[in-house]
Amino acid sequence: MFLDFLKMLGTILSIVWVLLISSLYFFAKSILFKEVLIGCLLPVACFIPGFYVVSWAFNRPFRPFMIAVFGSMLIRLLFIGIAFILIATLTKLHISSLLFSLVGFYVLCLVVELYFINSKTHRREEM
Repeated sequence: MFLDFLKMLGTILSIVWVLLISSLYFFAKSILFKEVLIGCLLPVACFIPGFYVVSWAFNRPFRPFMIAVFGSMLIRLLFIGIAFILIATLTKLHISSLLFSLVGFYVLCLVVELYFINSKTHRREEM
């Protein structure tokens, strides 16, 4: 389950990056590349261990599983928020592009994670 998540996340991120690089190249906004890269790496770095916790708790009873899912989401969101505040105050990056890319990649990773959790839960219920 965890390796399938990594494969799908890597595939989706590759497609998104191809589209982003081509659009940033055509619109001559190469100065925003650093902000978009940070906005991508921060959620991905949080979602990989977070989904590992969720996949570990997958075969547990319902309550520990839900605590792992929602607890890991809360911890990731708090960590990303604190990191964003520190990056915004300590660096001179373009804040709006960093924020939009951070939110976009966070939502993308969250959709992939929830898709996996939902599909694996339905398969577990069918058995």
